Parts: sequence; C-alpha cells; structure tokens
Amino acid sequence: MPQPLIFNEIKYVPPLEVAFHRGLWSFIFLFIILLFFTKIKDFLKIFNSKKNIIILSITASLITINWTGFIFAVSINKVQDASMGYFITPMISILLGYYFLNEKINLLKFISVLLMLISIIFLFFNMKSYPYIALLIGTTWAIYGLLRKQINVSPAVGLFYECFVISLISFPYLFYIYFKGLGFFLNYNSYTTIFLILTGAVTIFPLFFFNLGIKHISLGYAGVLFYLAPTFHFVTSVFILNEELQLVKLISFLIIWIGIIIFIIDVIIKEENYLE
Repeated sequence: MPQPLIFNEIKYVPPLEVAFHRGLWSFIFLFIILLFFTKIKDFLKIFNSKKNIIILSITASLITINWTGFIFAVSINKVQDASMGYFITPMISILLGYYFLNEKINLLKFISVLLMLISIIFLFFNMKSYPYIALLIGTTWAIYGLLRKQINVSPAVGLFYECFVISLISFPYLFYIYFKGLGFFLNYNSYTTIFLILTGAVTIFPLFFFNLGIKHISLGYAGVLFYLAPTFHFVTSVFILNEELQLVKLISFLIIWIGIIIFIIDVIIKEENYLE
C-alpha cells in the first residue's frame, strides 16, 4: 500500500505523533533487518567520529521535519504538494551542490533548475499562495542529501542512527501521551494502532531494498527510479484520494516534468560518457 494511503487512514492522528511513531517503528524494523543483512558493529563505528554524530543528528532532525510535512500534507488533502516537493528535490540539490560543493552546472542542469523556479513562481502568482509544503519537503530532503554526502556511512546504517536519535525523543513523548490518555496508540482502537506500526514498515522496507538493489543497476535507471515514489503519490492523490487537480497545478507539474526529463537525460549522457 502506497504511503499516502497509509497516512490517509490515520489522518485524524496529529502529524507530529504519527511522525514520532514513524521514527520509532522504523528504528525497530531497521534493527531487525540489520541483524540479518549487515553487522550492528557498523552502527557502533559511528560513535568513533564526532563529525558523523553531529551530521547524522542534524539529518535526523531534517528527516523528522520532512516526514511531519508529508504527513501534514496528507492530513489536509495536499498530497499533490508533497509530491511536487519530492519532484523538485534534485533541482534544489543541484543549487546546493553549486553553492556549497563547487559543483558545476552544465546547460541541461541549468535548464532543469530554471524550469523548477518558473513552476514555483507560476504557482505563487496564479494561486496567490506560497507553496510552502512543496518547498519544505523539497528543501529539507535536499539539505539532508547534501549533509549525508559529507560522511562515509552506508544509507541503512545512517538511517538506523537517525531513527535511533528520533526514538530518543519520540519514545518518552509517546510514552507520556499514552499514559495521559492523549495518544492514539493502544488508546483509540486496534485499527489505528496497527496503522501506526505500519508507518515504520512502509518507510523502511522500500528504502532499504531500494538501496540494496541500486548497487546492481545503472545510475541512469536509479535517477528514473527516484521519481517513481512521487509519481505514485501524485497518481494516488488524483485517482484514489480524489484531490482536485487545478489547471494551475497541472501546468506547474508539466513544467516540472519537462525539467525532470531534461535532468534524467543529463544523467544518462554523463553515465554513457563515463562508460566510454
């Protein structure tokens, strides 16, 4: 079941509470996975580096904000905005790479970024509203990627540490609201409890197996696969959750999709040149 459908089933639960459950159960599921697929000692190595601890603690905060933003978007029927946020993430990453890592921007990348900026400006002036959810999700995820590039830690082990940090905060909070009767876990109904647990499963398993499989495919295909999730989110929002697709948003999405196609072409060209 796609993530928006899971979160839509419990949209009555406060987004922060859902995000904390997502972090806690992701930590538990990832711990079980790492026991079978990798070594826990790789996780312990993180504590040998202050740089790793600082950066991964910051990325844990970013991922919490990102998750909360996505869950909030589902709760107010704005999955399309969340989808847009993930679509524009690579374009924001290009800008961050240019300013902070001195990465060059070629013509195709420049056009991709320009189209993303045009789509956001088009939305801003035609809807008279700031696309804050899309920018929040896109920016936090892009900064997350920028920081993760600064350390040599595997995606699974890094995510395990991030979920560990989130759990240090989420568990006491969830424990408190449970005994105060304010939380939904075990206090509302079994249906809600099961879906709160599933938030961890739908987070960890797709991400873990994506990282596992990406080692066996080309960079170009990986670039295409990145856009599968937000594409499913968009399709789900329109055809299952029945969100209204306004003409202004459709035009904005079309501009972004053109930018994405150009971005993927650039990635594939680079890969082919590298192989030659």
